Amino acid sequence: MMEQPGDRAKRLKVDQPNEQGQPKSAALLEKHTEVFTGKVVLEDGAYRFEPLNEPGTLLKLTRARRETEFEADQILLRKYYEKTITLNGTRKEEWIWGADITGQYIPPGGPTGPNMNAPKQTRP
Repeated sequence: MMEQPGDRAKRLKVDQPNEQGQPKSAALLEKHTEVFTGKVVLEDGAYRFEPLNEPGTLLKLTRARRETEFEADQILLRKYYEKTITLNGTRKEEWIWGADITGQYIPPGGPTGPNMNAPKQTRP
């Protein structure tokens, strides 16, 4: 069966409103790249990025360039748990979109490689 024009919008959840009651935009967002530095923390069963200059603020990272794709292209942060990372991206509310992780700080004598001993994420 062929996909109908309205089916794609339903599948991508284009017409569903976001937290402010506005529908999510499927258009490419205008990028204003910033450099962020912070730690990856586990909060309520989900890994989040906490910027060093804003303690207590928890952000999600995504590679997506459209607001409708933020959830689908979310970056899994488990391997960066308890590490300090730097990334390039653009902040929009609770998201840093178009994110590219550019480095991670490992203290002298610290373990290298991914932290796969971190607890499993229980929610996205």
